[in-house]
Amino acid sequence: MKDKKWLVLLILLMGGCGGNLAPSPGREMGMHSSASGCSDAEACEDMGIRYITGDGVSVNGVLAARYLERACGYGRASACNSAAFIYANAEGGAPQDYTRAMNYWSRACRLGDESGCANYDLAQDKLAALRAGKYGKR
Repeated sequence: MKDKKWLVLLILLMGGCGGNLAPSPGREMGMHSSASGCSDAEACEDMGIRYITGDGVSVNGVLAARYLERACGYGRASACNSAAFIYANAEGGAPQDYTRAMNYWSRACRLGDESGCANYDLAQDKLAALRAGKYGKR
């Protein structure tokens, strides 16, 4: 058993298995408090979705957002869109942050995600309506 731990440590230090080793959902709260355990867009997005849906892990919007943000940084448009929803709706205990949500929807749109574009436009329309109601004619 001791030799197995060293082998796992060696594999992790050498960059994992094939470069896309995603963290094990069973080690959700201790070892992986950030998204540093994923090394490609697909693995990061998968972990983000798991944390927001509770698939094999406890629901945690903060960790979900971190994984999705990392996947978005790798250029995964759908992850940008998902991160935006987490921030817009304060999903899973993540802080509500409309500015971040708008930024992620904008990035999703720039990366070619049609849903991201539609969500960005819808949010812009809602923001304009709110401003018109709050700062409209008196």
